Amino acid sequence: MPFIVVLFLGVILVHPVLITIGNIELYSYGFMIGLGVILGLIIASKRMEQAGLNPDDFFPFFVIIIICGIVGGRLIHVVLNKSSYPTFKSVLDLREGGFAIHGVLLGGLLGSLAYCIAKRVRPGTLLDIIVPSVALGQSLGRIGCFLNGCCYGIPTNGNWGVQTRYAPGLRHPYQLYESAADFLLFLGLMRLSKKTDTRGVVTLAYVFGYSLIRFSLEFFRDSEKILFGLSSAQWLSLVLLAASLLLYLLVKKRTAKTVNEVSS
Repeated sequence: MPFIVVLFLGVILVHPVLITIGNIELYSYGFMIGLGVILGLIIASKRMEQAGLNPDDFFPFFVIIIICGIVGGRLIHVVLNKSSYPTFKSVLDLREGGFAIHGVLLGGLLGSLAYCIAKRVRPGTLLDIIVPSVALGQSLGRIGCFLNGCCYGIPTNGNWGVQTRYAPGLRHPYQLYESAADFLLFLGLMRLSKKTDTRGVVTLAYVFGYSLIRFSLEFFRDSEKILFGLSSAQWLSLVLLAASLLLYLLVKKRTAKTVNEVSS
């Protein structure tokens, strides 16, 4: 019975086209990404208000990071999957997804830094405000991956799992594993942001938390291993784990030094 139920759910839920109205098709992946962006903007705007900032003044900032995130994610994905995009037209076809999350994050970060430099705003302040929204967006985006059938897991080698249109057999629902973990990260970041006033801590917690999630769950994802049984995403996650931990220690040391100077 579990096999039949899970198999049925896999067939139903792996549904690339969410709604069809005439000749217009609403793709599941795009819908979930859009939902993540909208909810993320709402939460980020409220967090800006709580920080004493006017969200309307930062409309260009939101536009820049969204555009840079899309461009960065698509560019990295295409570079890593050149054979799947033989023409320039195919590169521009976003209906079924095709974004590298690390490219999205890098593009968004570069866009944020460019904006902060131009406006002379401290990057840590804005990044701390938006990273919980990023985690929430990733959680919803992975549901989009599941509905689309991409970013699938390894075979379960058992009588349970979900199907994907891209590979045979019953597989781990990696997308849902990460969606749940990303949502917990979102809740953790929201809680942390209420407990700390140190600039940059929430951002570093996001980098550390997501890198840990990605490294751990990547073992359940059907991805190419490049060295010592680890994928490129896992090696990058290890680098980011070390970097975020080192930067946190530096931030903590700097904060302690500032407190001592003020108290003395």
